[in-house]
Amino acid sequence: MSPVFAIRVIFFLDGLIIAKWLPHLPDIQAHLGLDVGQLGLALAALPLGIMASLPLVGTFLISRFSERATIRISFFWLALTSILPGLAWDLPSFAVALFFYGSGIAGVEVAMNATADAVEARAGRRIMSSCHGLWSVGNLTGAALGSLALALHLDVMVTLTVAAPILMALAYVSTGRLGTSPISSAPGPAFALPDFPLLVLCLLAFCACVLEGAMADWAAVYLRIEHGAQAALTGAGFGIFAAVMAGTRLAGDRLVDRVGPVFIARCCGVSGLLGLLVIWLAPGVWAALAGFALMGFAASLIFPISVTAAARQPGRSAAMNIASLSLICFSGYVIGPPVVGFIAGLVGLRGALACLVPFALGVLLLAPRLQPRAAASAA
Repeated sequence: MSPVFAIRVIFFLDGLIIAKWLPHLPDIQAHLGLDVGQLGLALAALPLGIMASLPLVGTFLISRFSERATIRISFFWLALTSILPGLAWDLPSFAVALFFYGSGIAGVEVAMNATADAVEARAGRRIMSSCHGLWSVGNLTGAALGSLALALHLDVMVTLTVAAPILMALAYVSTGRLGTSPISSAPGPAFALPDFPLLVLCLLAFCACVLEGAMADWAAVYLRIEHGAQAALTGAGFGIFAAVMAGTRLAGDRLVDRVGPVFIARCCGVSGLLGLLVIWLAPGVWAALAGFALMGFAASLIFPISVTAAARQPGRSAAMNIASLSLICFSGYVIGPPVVGFIAGLVGLRGALACLVPFALGVLLLAPRLQPRAAASAA
């Protein structure tokens, strides 16, 4: 197994383990007796766990362990904490479970992106977008498995418990060909807040992450509440969203080489505006699914393009820049769920999702920040 193939497998497994429980979200909501506002508040705990853990990832993992060891340690914790949401018995326990689950996601997030950047540099060709494409394929697979489990009337606890050790073993085996040197060997702290040029770049990715997080967290609930979708179909919105993301990302390396990152980002912004409009006006499930497809393209390439741009920022290590980018981006997941949930309590979930238009507009307006600048190269 080559290092390129190995890191792609890790992206796939990470996407799968994150998405496999999402189709169960409406049933967890019903089991815990949560309204949309309470559900949005609980969902915010997951990205809060990610953000709280990112500095620890830099301090205790990235700067001390190899590519192989960092991914194995972080994936072990991710697989273990992925079981916790199924054990929740009320709102506080569900929020705590998601917080610890987020801490597992944080380690894998930084480790796999920093490793992908290192493998990309050694291979001498773009692989970042296709890696994120396989992450989206993992999302799609996880959503499909979750929907299948619902159709078979399997309890969420059963599916989460059975999946965790299998995914853990696959991650351990697939990392055998990754590097044995520390991911970050640059002097200085392993984590630092971004400087202004990197901060502006982070804002672009932040807007895309708000859109992505809103679709991931609310697609199944939206189809159930607004269109009365049956249990087996509630995962279809997120599944189509993830499928379009996957297809676009798998072709993304070639697209970026052909037309450039700025044009791609502008297309993503326009697609986001159209997708939110369709979801708002959708008269039924199938029209809504078309809107989720447009949102899949909107959220597809911004983050992987931004990761590569951040890793190439001068003056600091790639791992540090990626950790800083991740901190800002995942704050979008913190803001998105409770804001959508709060607005949904006032105007309904359909109107709440339409209120995400400023973030799609942000992607469109900030797209020129991805243009390589001569000044940056000279610096």
